[in-house]
Amino acid sequence: MKALKILVLPALFGAALLLAQPAFAGHGPHGGDGATRMLKGLDLTDTQRDQIRALVAASKAEKPDLAAMQQHHDAMQALVKAEQFDEAAARLLLEKQQNKMLEQQLERLKLQHQIRALLTEEQKTKLDERMVKMRERMAERGGKHD
Repeated sequence: MKALKILVLPALFGAALLLAQPAFAGHGPHGGDGATRMLKGLDLTDTQRDQIRALVAASKAEKPDLAAMQQHHDAMQALVKAEQFDEAAARLLLEKQQNKMLEQQLERLKLQHQIRALLTEEQKTKLDERMVKMRERMAERGGKHD
């Protein structure tokens, strides 16, 4: 049972991270474009909008490889179903998964930074205020968001 937790919980967590996109930098949880939603009302210039669209489009072009994700899942399932548990193989798979997640998170942070760099000081202040309000709403709902 412990081995199952070691494999399944990180896999579920990893899948959740892969599917979750910050509202600031991609598709939001309600289907719309999160970047547009968070930046709405900031009085963006046409140039800023075009630059942001280009950044978001470029980041979407680097989507996770679904075939590789399926292959990783299959490899983890093979470890679970094996007669003998191969801890070294499990560690290797989990390390690869963590490295991919790290790279994806890094890319999201870069995108957020690049978008923020396009904003004026006034727009950044307004965005920061929105982010604080969003965190407060999430905290009221019982969610944790740092």
